[in-house]
Amino acid sequence: MQKELEQRLVERWPTWFKTEGDIRDTAMPRGFEHGDGWFDILWRLCEDLEPLVTEMERAGGRQFEVLQVKEKFGGLRFYVNCRRNEAMRQRIGIAADESFRTCEVCGQPGTLREDSWIKTLCDEHNTLEHGSVR
Repeated sequence: MQKELEQRLVERWPTWFKTEGDIRDTAMPRGFEHGDGWFDILWRLCEDLEPLVTEMERAGGRQFEVLQVKEKFGGLRFYVNCRRNEAMRQRIGIAADESFRTCEVCGQPGTLREDSWIKTLCDEHNTLEHGSVR
């Protein structure tokens, strides 16, 4: 994802996304490992998680931190440092499901494509990557 988009997320949720530090503790120093097209999905996910995280932390839970955000097998993966409650698990699942219908490059409707690499792409970006619509 573009550094400018990453910075917007880090500035909005600075305690969640620690982009500096030891890679053995968090993968976030590598950045957000997916395309720009999923930025809106990720932003909505963080907004939805915010009250849930606040409630968890107030109840004595540990400080919430995102350990890695990436694409894997064509979908968004969002790994955190704590045990997620059902509401958090559900919202993260909804975001992952949405990513399988959203082009990772541009954010338009997309389809899971299984060529040499599994990606979720719209027809246009699939054509750009592979030379023809599959």
